[in-house]
Amino acid sequence: MEENKQLYRFSYRLGDWLLSLIKLQFFCLFFIIRGGVLFGIFPAITTVMHYFLLTFQKKETGPALYPWFKNTYKSHFLKTNQLALILCGMVGFLWVDLRISSTFVQNSLIHFVLTVFLIMALLTGVYLFPVYLRYSLSHLHYFKVAFLLMMISLSQTMAIILGIFVASVIATFFPILVVTAFIPMVIFPISWFTFQAIQRGEDKKALFE
Repeated sequence: MEENKQLYRFSYRLGDWLLSLIKLQFFCLFFIIRGGVLFGIFPAITTVMHYFLLTFQKKETGPALYPWFKNTYKSHFLKTNQLALILCGMVGFLWVDLRISSTFVQNSLIHFVLTVFLIMALLTGVYLFPVYLRYSLSHLHYFKVAFLLMMISLSQTMAIILGIFVASVIATFFPILVVTAFIPMVIFPISWFTFQAIQRGEDKKALFE
């Protein structure tokens, strides 16, 4: 009898969690479109990330998810787009340099260095928005802290990459997930492992030294 109750609780929690993922997917897509796609992507994704971070800290979003998502999206809209513009500028600059190097310069050392810088910029971007959600800093300081986290959190970074890969594989075998839950499936491992990295950095006082 007790085993049946435990199974029921587990099934209920699993179903509730899956329903939350579906809601987050549709809210995220709706607000991406509402923001004109280009300006809606980063605040919508950051809001999904914010939901997971609150969940990890066992904090409530309120009785209804949509009003919370809408208000949180609005509060993140300006600053996330500013950070995204800087990040995309950095990544775009390095990408153009890499293409120029591979086409015209054709120096293996320069090509390798630019590739490393591009990868580091992309990985810094993975930590950027969790750092934004955690702290109130200047724009450049967000990048500094995100870069430091990326450098001191190799295991978490590898886990993030693996988590994204696993989510993509699962979505490949179950294409319905691409429509119903793929965005939160990808954001979840990013949120969880960056949250662990931030806590680890705070415990070691490594972020602000």
